[in-house]
Amino acid sequence: MTKVLKVSIARTADGNHLSLPTYSSKYHVGLNLQAAVPAALRLEPGDRAYVPIGFAIGIPDGYCGFVVSQPQLAKEQGLIVLDGPQVIHPADRGALFVLLQNMSSHVVVLHRGDVVAQLVIEPVVQATWCDLSEGINAVGSTTKVGDVVVDSMQNGEVEEDDSKMKSSRRTYKSPRNRFEEEDKNE
Repeated sequence: MTKVLKVSIARTADGNHLSLPTYSSKYHVGLNLQAAVPAALRLEPGDRAYVPIGFAIGIPDGYCGFVVSQPQLAKEQGLIVLDGPQVIHPADRGALFVLLQNMSSHVVVLHRGDVVAQLVIEPVVQATWCDLSEGINAVGSTTKVGDVVVDSMQNGEVEEDDSKMKSSRRTYKSPRNRFEEEDKNE
């Protein structure tokens, strides 16, 4: 079952007469974001532009938004979110803009109301570090000093009590980021 999260939204001056962002279907995870341009916007090959979306949103604490390319638009017209995924933090409350780039070899023209990107809203987990690097030369070395062992939670589980932590053991074997994994319950 899909969870529902109430997110505050307000039209900006650019957003008059545009519909609120919607999902294409109940199976899609990205809300369609429309161009709130006052007139046709012509993007030559390689051009990029900040495109207004016509809304300001207020994502609640504990969540963030990711603005990503609209897959069909990227495939068919070569239009991508340049800094994608563009992260929207809970503290971001201003008008939403999307940085688009035309990666194709032809001109792309955007009109008011055209879907230009998608917004995916996700829960946030903040990390704390357990530094295991003391005494290990892990940067820029081509010689094998020893294996670096990194433990991580299985299946993204978060446990309050560290003594019950389930982990998978990953051993760094080479400077090309090759890992061997073995499951381990502690």
